[in-house]
Amino acid sequence: MLNLKKVNVQFVYENISDKSDFETGALFPDGRVLVDIDGISLYDCVPTDYPDLYVVNLDVNDVDHLSGKGSEGFIDLITK
Repeated sequence: MLNLKKVNVQFVYENISDKSDFETGALFPDGRVLVDIDGISLYDCVPTDYPDLYVVNLDVNDVDHLSGKGSEGFIDLITK
C-alpha cells in the first residue's frame, strides 16, 4: 500500500502566488503531489521551509502527469 502524506499545496502561476490560498494534496514518496482542482492532477512539487507545505510552480513545470490518462491512469498510479 502507498504511504502518502497529507500536505498543503501552494501554486505559482505567472510569478503570482496567493499566500492565503492553499489546496490539500497527497504527497507521493517520489516528490509528486496529487491534488483535486477541477479533477485529479499529479504535479512535481518542491518542499518549503514549513513542514507540510509544498509548492507547485507552474511557471517552471506545468506537466500534469495524469493528463489524458483518465481513471485507468489514476488506478495504475495508486496500485503500484
